[in-house]
Amino acid sequence: MATTFSSHPSNVNRETEEIYAKMDWNNLGFNLTPTDYIYVMESTNGGIFSEGALKPYGNIEISPASAVLNYGQGLFEGMKAYRREDGGIQLFRPEENALRMQMGAERLLMAAPSVEQFISAVKQTVLANKRWVPPCGKGSLYVRPLLFGSGAVMGINPAPESTFLIFTCPLGNFYKGGSAPLNLVIEETLPRAYPGGTGGVKNISNYSPVFSVVKEAKAKGFGDVLFLDAVDHKYVEEVSSCNIFVIKGNVISTPETDGTILPGITRKSIIQIARDLGYQAEERKVPVEDVLDADEVFCSGTAVGISPVGSVTYHHKRVEFKTGEGTVSQKIFDTLRGILAEAQDKSHFPIMAPPSVLSASQSTGNSAGENYADFNWDELGYGIIPTDFMYTMKCLKGEKFSEGNLTPYGNIEISPSSGVLNYGQGVFEGLKAYRTENDHVLLFRPEENAQRMKMGAERMCTPCLSTEQFVNAVKQTVLANKRWVPPLGKGTLYIRPLLMGTGDVLGLAPAPEYTFLIYTSPVNSFHKGPVNLVIKDKIHRALFGNGGTGGVKSITNYAPTYKALIEAKEEGFANILYLDAATGKYIEEVSACNVFMVKGNAISTPRAEGTILPGITRKSIIEIALDLGYEVTERAIPLEELLEADEVFCTGTAVVVDPVVSVTYKDKRAEYRTGSNSVSQKLHERLVGIQTGRIEDTKGWTLKVD
Repeated sequence: MATTFSSHPSNVNRETEEIYAKMDWNNLGFNLTPTDYIYVMESTNGGIFSEGALKPYGNIEISPASAVLNYGQGLFEGMKAYRREDGGIQLFRPEENALRMQMGAERLLMAAPSVEQFISAVKQTVLANKRWVPPCGKGSLYVRPLLFGSGAVMGINPAPESTFLIFTCPLGNFYKGGSAPLNLVIEETLPRAYPGGTGGVKNISNYSPVFSVVKEAKAKGFGDVLFLDAVDHKYVEEVSSCNIFVIKGNVISTPETDGTILPGITRKSIIQIARDLGYQAEERKVPVEDVLDADEVFCSGTAVGISPVGSVTYHHKRVEFKTGEGTVSQKIFDTLRGILAEAQDKSHFPIMAPPSVLSASQSTGNSAGENYADFNWDELGYGIIPTDFMYTMKCLKGEKFSEGNLTPYGNIEISPSSGVLNYGQGVFEGLKAYRTENDHVLLFRPEENAQRMKMGAERMCTPCLSTEQFVNAVKQTVLANKRWVPPLGKGTLYIRPLLMGTGDVLGLAPAPEYTFLIYTSPVNSFHKGPVNLVIKDKIHRALFGNGGTGGVKSITNYAPTYKALIEAKEEGFANILYLDAATGKYIEEVSACNVFMVKGNAISTPRAEGTILPGITRKSIIEIALDLGYEVTERAIPLEELLEADEVFCTGTAVVVDPVVSVTYKDKRAEYRTGSNSVSQKLHERLVGIQTGRIEDTKGWTLKVD
């Protein structure tokens, strides 16, 4: 199971080698301590990773339009390097982490390093940071490989390039009590994962959505949260970031990994160890009742190792379990610890020669004052076109955002251990600037975006700027990039505000520092003409109920849909219409836009109740439709009604009002009315007329920025 390795380059003076960093190893906790080096490797456009390199630990550069910052396209792994009694260092099953990252990369449509590249990179990184591996018995060196979409994207698409990065940190025990028993509370309303989602891989999108419930649990005195399945709410699945085991007599049970549960490497090892020790280890569905009736319960994971559970609280009922010496979990722990500490190789790691620092390019931007950028507006598509400036503002946890500033558009620096890269703690907004006939520039309801970002920030345990700060920042960014606002009729300037946890964080917790950023890109129509949709009933966009993040613009909502969306496009469809996760009977949303149906004079759209985003275009269309004399209702819409509708259309910042020509469900294809006399066309003309100043704005929706 363990891998020991060494290297002795001739240029290392082993007599003067510094064995340990200056650190109080007796008081090592579970906090981020920067070490000496990180490892970085990037893929080519063809998805092939070439040779990586070590560089001094520090911030990295990344495009503000990258898929990881905007849509949560990222994975991570967690592993440890252990100091043995003889001073040697070894890893534990690194090939398993490499294989699991490949599985996750396939799910998120990313290239991944080979197993050999992964292990070689980990070894190089540990060697370079050898002095940070704690003495035997004092802790371990946590190794965090990251794989994320670093290439720039505009729509919901996988990034064209990916970055593989490794950083390390010495740590002690994950839970402050060390080996003290853990007290869990069962979360009843918010599932951690759902069928068809990404619970079975280490997608960064899985973690920040549970911040709030974990925080609430800890405020009540619990150590962590035990989540139930999303379908029946009867079976235990995982603790927030580790697997769960229950023991009854000679039988050790753990939930089976069927797509919603992460196949933990420590979990896999424990199953093997338990069987070697003569226990009956089984993977099955574990009802809550079996947990409450167990003799012992324990958690497993890279961070926690094996952590005994002292109690589980469910429906205000607290059940206690056996812990301490003589327990099954202690026997398994001792066996695992013995494997990790065994001396298989008497040689030591050398200190690596300091690598050269990677140079960082800096964008200068173009601040020319001409009316329009030098661009062929007739060929404008829907992709990233770098403009002149972006806007940034920072805030520490517990404080308020202060004044921000404009900087030339370019890559940003971000810590490899930031909350957004590791746990997907980020929200975004999307709005547009419109050129009018008299060459003014208008924004459309920017205060609504500000208020929605506040709602998302609260859900993701993130501080947020005020509405006035948000609107002012958008105005400054648009004015600085005014020459990139297309001529009337040629397109719009898309504006992307991002709010993300950029501070260093290691455990599952909100970041200590946050960045608000805005960048822009001129765009044309997202879809060219009416769209054909397909319904996929085996994958869901959002968790049901008010516990998930479907009702806010969390970056965690999007990358998990990549695979299904690409498959749909390969089948000839433009997008996917998702059903509710609770019953599979009601329509919810298309990948990134709301949906409406028309029957006679009645227009209906699903209620925005936690799983559905309260779209600003959606809200505006409802008001316009009422003004035009239509009957508008927000309600649960059965799939059968949609298939019998006269018209169906989508709404959103990107698509505006997009008519749907057909919806396919299994072997049935329903077709709808589109064209100049359709209801959607009338609504589209009225909305765009207001947005571009051609129709008088009697509602105060538009804001002139120049």
